[in-house]
Amino acid sequence: MFRLTIPLVAGIFVSDHFFQGALPVLVSGTGILGCLIGLIVLMKWQGYLSRWLFGGMVFMFLFCVGALLLQQKWQRVDYEWSSGKNMYQGVIVDVPQEKAKTYLCKLRIDKEMSERGMVPVNRMILVYIMKDSLSVNLRCGDHLNFYTRISTPEREVIPGEFDYAAYLFRQQISGTAVIFPGYWQWTGKKSALTWKQRAGVWREKILDSYRKWGFSGDEFAVLSALTVGYKEELSEDLRETYQVAGVSHILALSGMHIAVLWGLLCWILRPLDRSCLLRWVKCGIIVLLLWTFAFLVGLPPSVIRAVVMCMLMTAARAAGERTLSLNTLSVAAFFMLLYNPFYLFDTGFQLSFLAVLSILFIYPVISRYWRVRHPVPCYIWGIVAVSLAAQLGTAPVVIYKFAYFPVYFLPANLIVAPLVLVIIYGTVASFVLSPFTVLHIWVVKGLNGVLRLLNDSMQWVGDLPVSHSGDIHLSLLQVGILYVLLFVVLSYLLSPSRKSLITVLCGINLFIGFSGCLYYMKEESFQLILAHSQVKVSPQKDVWQQDSIYHYKGMNICVLVDNRWRSRSVDSLLDIDYMYLCKGFKGKIAPLQKIFKIRTVILDASLGGYRLNLLKDECRGLGLDYIDMSPKGSYRILL
Repeated sequence: MFRLTIPLVAGIFVSDHFFQGALPVLVSGTGILGCLIGLIVLMKWQGYLSRWLFGGMVFMFLFCVGALLLQQKWQRVDYEWSSGKNMYQGVIVDVPQEKAKTYLCKLRIDKEMSERGMVPVNRMILVYIMKDSLSVNLRCGDHLNFYTRISTPEREVIPGEFDYAAYLFRQQISGTAVIFPGYWQWTGKKSALTWKQRAGVWREKILDSYRKWGFSGDEFAVLSALTVGYKEELSEDLRETYQVAGVSHILALSGMHIAVLWGLLCWILRPLDRSCLLRWVKCGIIVLLLWTFAFLVGLPPSVIRAVVMCMLMTAARAAGERTLSLNTLSVAAFFMLLYNPFYLFDTGFQLSFLAVLSILFIYPVISRYWRVRHPVPCYIWGIVAVSLAAQLGTAPVVIYKFAYFPVYFLPANLIVAPLVLVIIYGTVASFVLSPFTVLHIWVVKGLNGVLRLLNDSMQWVGDLPVSHSGDIHLSLLQVGILYVLLFVVLSYLLSPSRKSLITVLCGINLFIGFSGCLYYMKEESFQLILAHSQVKVSPQKDVWQQDSIYHYKGMNICVLVDNRWRSRSVDSLLDIDYMYLCKGFKGKIAPLQKIFKIRTVILDASLGGYRLNLLKDECRGLGLDYIDMSPKGSYRILL
């Protein structure tokens, strides 16, 4: 199954990075059809050659399937909204999140106004509804009519920084909007909620129960994140505390939480292991309860992966198998990507699978060096070995994406592991004992104390000297070299030899040499980055700014966010290499040519569609070269 997952992943990745539009869909469809015909023909062949051809056809078939699935997802998200304000009809599909001045709602737009009347749309957007006496009553499933301007997420991203627009698209969000009071109308409640919407309503009821029991502040925030995946109450300081300690994974529902729940269910239903039929009944009950919990927390990728794996493990146990294999993990990844290929680019999905892979392959290598028989040291060593394996396997990706590495992750995980078990089991006990007032009060008080202890412990770990190594930057190629080096080291530890030792040393030297070359090239290269109506330079030296004009390495860049040059005059024209026009500039380019000698005009992504087209037409009329930044959001100039 692992070999089938590789071409599917490759097709999704290549399609996302290199192909967009209708043509790739046509090519992928043709490729799938051709591969199917080839497979049918090859099935009649015999011999060694046909095996290789059959394998190649299967690879190309799954590659094309992955590419086609991703392009179909992109087309379902992509939509050209009206340039101005318009009337829309939609329904709230998730529980509204309260912000400082607004309610953040995820809406499915069903219809929009056009020249032909209301036409179907069926796209997801994020809307910020300003607070008033009516918006406080909004609930999941409410139907709304509203009047606003929906904007397509703009890719205003500096190279190497977070691409929020791509993130929204991969979350299948087609646009964003702000709705002001008086410009929306509640039109009724949806008669039948979807399962996911019902799950959101039930999650809100659970959160209300926590509030009624007296949980508040950081304790309520951590409990909500640990049990139902609700992270809106987590403050930035609290998130940073857990991130620095190296245990931020417990605040996002993942395999650990599902494994704890699975273990509890297996223990409760242990009497059903007496016969083969009862084992399959137990399997069905566990699978049903795990998927119920997954729906309750909103079906995040990490939870889906964990539930699928636990489902496979439960079925394997019912059939007499006991081990977790690479094929089991591959089955989970394969079907998840078939369902939603955007999961491949989800950081939680990547880290979750890497952690499990690391435990499968690295943990046996680590644990073999010390075998403990006493239960207490064995338990501690098990936590240490699992934590080391997971951190080693995920460290390159963590550094690549977040530019840091937690130094004290081992002691932090030793503290967290037992406390998380107590919190999850204590939460289950609090619901079970809710009819018994006295016992319920004591359980809630104990649970509150454990949550406070957890937060204080992570704060203590975060306050330790050199608690994390920040500002570490790795390229994608460096990440690949690190994983190859990790594989070579593991091979040497499994079978030590002079040849494998030489390979390890060569790998280390290759990584150090390549990193040194990258550092030297980075230090010596000069570049300008235009984004967010600003000019950023690298390295940060020898830049001079006067008024709105930047001077750097013999190059002049003028940034206009207003009309400050409208009434000015000069004796001689000022040489401008790049005239950077941004939101706020209301004039025309022709009067600027009386002041500046313009070589190239750069049009920022912040300019409105109508304004952008006017400036493009004017550039063509004046014979000026221009660059439209709206597709990428930034423009980099290497010097």
